[in-house]
Amino acid sequence: MKKTYFLILFLSILTFSAYSQSSEITDEQKIRNVINQFFSSLETKDTLLMKQTTMDEAQIWRRRNNKEPVEIDMRFRKDDLQKMPGYPKIKEVALSFKISAENGIATAWVPYKFWIDDEFSHCGIDVFTLFEKDGKWKIISTAYTIEKENCDN
Repeated sequence: MKKTYFLILFLSILTFSAYSQSSEITDEQKIRNVINQFFSSLETKDTLLMKQTTMDEAQIWRRRNNKEPVEIDMRFRKDDLQKMPGYPKIKEVALSFKISAENGIATAWVPYKFWIDDEFSHCGIDVFTLFEKDGKWKIISTAYTIEKENCDN
């Protein structure tokens, strides 16, 4: 009887330990979640959600069809956020994520497709730089391309 009790207890501890380890969220998952929340904030025009995903003074840079000059698109938490409610209906879909994170800094390479008012607009690459602060990942900069060709939509 004692052997059975200890065997059940041992198996329970092993199961709980395995469950605890598998339910832990990795930095890569946290970063992916922040980026998806950022996309959601664009789609829903939710400036509060956008502020939760970005650090003060974070910026977005864009390059159109591989042409110069590189343009600053917006500075988060500045007057630019006030323009957001007037934007058309947009949807950005990440096609994949290549994330590298170490010592509180991360980059994410994210190919995407983009729709405006339910009509396909373009594709490209988003490159996010993130810092970890107080246990949360925040976007500090985003650079992206706008490509009109080879999008396979």
